[in-house]
Amino acid sequence: MNNAASGFLKSVAKYKKIMIIIQGSPDPDAIASSFAIKELLKNISIDSEIFALKKISLSQNRAFIKFLDIRLKIVKELRPENFEAYIITDFQNNEVKGISEKIPCAAHIDHHQKDPERLPADFSLIKTESGSASTLVTLMLKNMDIKLSENQCKAVSTALMFGIQTDTDSYIHAGDIDIEALEFLSSRADMDIINRLNGIPMSGPTLSFYNRALTHGTVYKEWGFYGIGYIDIEHRDSLAIAADLLLKKSGLKTIAVYSIVSDSGKHELFLDVSLRTKSGNLDLNSLIKKITPTGGGRVYKGAYQIKLDYFRNAADRDALWGTVESVTVDWLKKSRDNAYLHELTGITKNIFHKAVSFLKNK
Repeated sequence: MNNAASGFLKSVAKYKKIMIIIQGSPDPDAIASSFAIKELLKNISIDSEIFALKKISLSQNRAFIKFLDIRLKIVKELRPENFEAYIITDFQNNEVKGISEKIPCAAHIDHHQKDPERLPADFSLIKTESGSASTLVTLMLKNMDIKLSENQCKAVSTALMFGIQTDTDSYIHAGDIDIEALEFLSSRADMDIINRLNGIPMSGPTLSFYNRALTHGTVYKEWGFYGIGYIDIEHRDSLAIAADLLLKKSGLKTIAVYSIVSDSGKHELFLDVSLRTKSGNLDLNSLIKKITPTGGGRVYKGAYQIKLDYFRNAADRDALWGTVESVTVDWLKKSRDNAYLHELTGITKNIFHKAVSFLKNK
């Protein structure tokens, strides 16, 4: 990661003020990697601010930014005035409408599969073998000759460690480079804060949505689809939590939790689907891209959204939900059957390569 560290510093050095944009949901990985970059920029005399377009819904995530005093601005619209460039972490596509047309992308750091529609950036670091964007930022930090203050180091390390933890499902899916990053962070992070964050119970709304999903499920072969009706935008992260819990407790191989999400502030309505799987051979990113180009995935996790603004004022909400649910389940059933064939091909290839390797070593 030596080249990555130097490449990042060389790219951002051209600018004096940079906006750091959280494109998707402000989850711990996106927040932590953005926060660490902001602190790094501060130490090389570059001003920056972190912006998010979506509210932080989970109580654990709100506590996360409070405990570490992470400053980020939740805005309805991004304005590039007074900024010379922008940075994107933890998101497949680095194009930001209203921003990319006016200022360049200084850096794009992500661990999902590459999006063919992404824009050129001064610096790109895309590694799918990483379990989180926080891992990549950690390893860059490890190879930088930049001295953070003691308080900065502790806060950044704690944030990055929590970001890795959440995106690797409490280290269950941590790979070699994630372990390397964790080894670097472990002696620098504030474990008391990590333990406090892990001890925060599930919020009431999240528990309610999970219980609702349990009684509104459709099992198709080894997949399960769970619809929870209408929810407000401030609770949309509960979908991912419900999907995680259902994957652990249902005994099924792949889970999809979906809802119609309403954002009254922006006058938006959209279908939101969160997918989780136990199969490392299931290509969730390709599966999702065949449904819509606006979503994406990586190993074990994925999500997509479909805009429904045209139906925002529908008089019969139950009829709208029934239609959306029926179409969503049909799409997911077809996706399961198509993905199963690809998964079998992937497993066959793995067996073949292992057999060839075994014979070579005989």
